[in-house]
Amino acid sequence: MQLFFSPLTLVSLSFLCGLVLARAISLETTQWMQIGAITLILAFLLIIFQRLREKTKSPAFLFRLSPFHFLLPFFFIFGAYYFQFNQPDAEDPKNIIWFTDGQDEMLIAGVISDSPDYRDNYTNLQIDTQYIDRPDKRNHLYVHGKILVRVDAGEIYHYGDHVRVRGILETPPENEEFSYRNYLALSGIHAYMRNAEATFLPEERGGHPIRVAIFDLKDRALANTYELFPDPEASLLAGILLGVESGLPKDLQEAFKDTGTTHIIAISGFNITIIAALLISLFGRLLGKNLGAIAALIGIAIYTVLVGADAAVVRAAIMGGVGLLGAQFGRRQNGITSLLAVAVIMALFNHLILWDVGFQLSFAATAGLILYAEPLTNWFVRQASRIMPKEKAQKIAGPIGEYILFTLAAQFATMPIMMYHFGRISLISFIANPFILPVQPAVMIFGGIALIASLLILPLGKFLAIFALPFTTYTIRMVEFFDGMPHGVIVLGDTKLILVVLIYLAMLAWTIAGFRFGKFSTPIKSTAALATLTLLTIQVWRVAFAL
Repeated sequence: MQLFFSPLTLVSLSFLCGLVLARAISLETTQWMQIGAITLILAFLLIIFQRLREKTKSPAFLFRLSPFHFLLPFFFIFGAYYFQFNQPDAEDPKNIIWFTDGQDEMLIAGVISDSPDYRDNYTNLQIDTQYIDRPDKRNHLYVHGKILVRVDAGEIYHYGDHVRVRGILETPPENEEFSYRNYLALSGIHAYMRNAEATFLPEERGGHPIRVAIFDLKDRALANTYELFPDPEASLLAGILLGVESGLPKDLQEAFKDTGTTHIIAISGFNITIIAALLISLFGRLLGKNLGAIAALIGIAIYTVLVGADAAVVRAAIMGGVGLLGAQFGRRQNGITSLLAVAVIMALFNHLILWDVGFQLSFAATAGLILYAEPLTNWFVRQASRIMPKEKAQKIAGPIGEYILFTLAAQFATMPIMMYHFGRISLISFIANPFILPVQPAVMIFGGIALIASLLILPLGKFLAIFALPFTTYTIRMVEFFDGMPHGVIVLGDTKLILVVLIYLAMLAWTIAGFRFGKFSTPIKSTAALATLTLLTIQVWRVAFAL
């Protein structure tokens, strides 16, 4: 069976596991190189030994392996080496990390490298540092590296602006509950300046011209959204269409969270994956497999650009698109192999990607759609065929699959991650999503058309917004309705990583049993399903007894 044991799958898993090992065991780059050289030499010796035994027709050594399998430890160690190689060098006197945790204020000049993060009382700016101003010396001290700066609210900043910031540079804080240091490291930021003062520099606006155009368009679109719609509908559309979710009232944000529908307003891996699945399914039926795939990729790309094309969104779009297309053009095995290969490529660009919550949700949601969407659809057809003709059941399976079963598959696959990171399970989400998701295409289509029209002719956009308003209002009212239902959320508190691992192992055993053993797999699948439910029950009862 090729699902989990194809060469590319094994290489990808070996490399990714190597990254995890290096995060847990701190060794120097040269030490990983030495271990890698030893594994490579041993691999070649084992290959030669195996060839000699084959020539003499000796029995297989332990068990039969291809030469390729002997190289897997090398890929494993290479992953560990790559992780350590890309860690920031704190001993580099030109790296901005060198200057953290001093006692004195510093003057640092640089370029705003991402969209400003506006909050009620402050604004976060990501800055690519260029030099440190030294008042006592003539020349600047040129440095490199990214920092996060927190400045007072009220000023408008743009991507590419040159600024000088004043403040105390420190290592990002961390505690037992949350590591801000690790969170910022995912974006390549290892230094932090709180309570800073920022002044604009007269240099011409920097940054990549394409990103400048994208961010300017996004700023214009955000301003128009609040002209077209009343609040909170405007804030909802800002989240859905532009990825700006900070405008929603706190109580409404909590309602989305408790009903398990935050994927609607948050441009996350889960959201992009669902959108990718919908587009691939929709265009595949309308235009055929080949043209539909091209149209779906164009649609995903347009949506990615519209919401700002930041790194997290681009990663999710690539992962969702490639993984699901791999499954469509081949088998589910191809989809999983493609998904793992994309994960490796992303890790080559960012060695910390495996610890990004958005990446984890995107990976799990895509894997869930690849592995479980089709079986769930087939199950629906079988059940519906009992009360209606099979042809009719297959026709309605498409829309049902897109709006309900796709989400169930993704929710099932991401639930352990949600338990671990957010400490809660939303039971009501399995009921709320079928009521809310069917109108989301209308929200996106009518809202998107109105927004695009407003960028050309504002009055036309205001007229077209009338058609989107009922769907956005319906979404908010349904979220508030389901949020009012009692016992819709189980707050788990701290969920141990080992429990999450055991749940995924049980799910994996269940999945492999379904692929590998066919009709003989019922006892195995039942055991794995029982194990999964048992682990979930243990966690729920653990919380219940703690209350």
